[in-house]
Amino acid sequence: MMKQQPTAKAPVITLAANAGLGKTTLAGLFPNPVFIQAEDAETIFEEWENPPAFMPQLSAPSKRQGEMVGRPFTEAMDQLRWLMTNEHDRKTLVVDTVSALNRLFEQEICMEEDVSNIGEAAGGYGKGALVVLERHTKFRQACEHLRKKGMTIVFLSHVGIQKVKASPDTDEYMVYNLEMDAKSIPVYVNFSDAVYYIRKDEMVQGKETDKKGRVTKFGKMIDTGRRKIVTSSTGRVGYANAKSRYAAPEEIDLPHGENPILQYIPALRGYATKSEETQ
Repeated sequence: MMKQQPTAKAPVITLAANAGLGKTTLAGLFPNPVFIQAEDAETIFEEWENPPAFMPQLSAPSKRQGEMVGRPFTEAMDQLRWLMTNEHDRKTLVVDTVSALNRLFEQEICMEEDVSNIGEAAGGYGKGALVVLERHTKFRQACEHLRKKGMTIVFLSHVGIQKVKASPDTDEYMVYNLEMDAKSIPVYVNFSDAVYYIRKDEMVQGKETDKKGRVTKFGKMIDTGRRKIVTSSTGRVGYANAKSRYAAPEEIDLPHGENPILQYIPALRGYATKSEETQ
């Protein structure tokens, strides 16, 4: 039997920002979140009356008497399996952050193979990055099972700078990207419904001109204290993989303690957009 109306699916969102811009706090304002912690996220919410739920922070890879003890990849998969097979009231899974998760995977692989860096792993020649990619792919696929059960998935990432050369005849230029190996970035970009970046709202204050009114010297860059969410690669230069399949503005204001993203996602409309602390 044909469906008359498509069903709104739980979204998969990748949210990237530099430290201190509020990506973890914003993720905590999604419906009933639970965090997988590749880095410590709990301290952000110490003063919240109703903080998110947290899975135990993933262990750093380690060995004891020559045997692997800390296994972050296994722990991460076990935590996803627990969420898939046990009853709970969580509606959003937050992974904080895939950048830290990437570092843990690299360290784990290097320790498993007894090499000093990921470039030497799997026989060298860049093959170690493919092993990391395989782990990210398996982790992302496991998250998809939770999405199919109705959970929103939010991948947090730090921001890195990437050099891009569009063609042999053009100069290199810099763009913002997820902070992780380039081979693994598509796992959290290509298969996400939205890739958003948080940026500071800055402006140039003051300038010097010559007698003809031409600018000879720009003033200082001033931080306005406001933040913006970049949702489109066409809306802001340098955010090459920002995207959204939702009808959202190219930039969204991000007031403190609010989640303005929810109103643009069909499956999440109707949830509160503010934390209890701001109401």
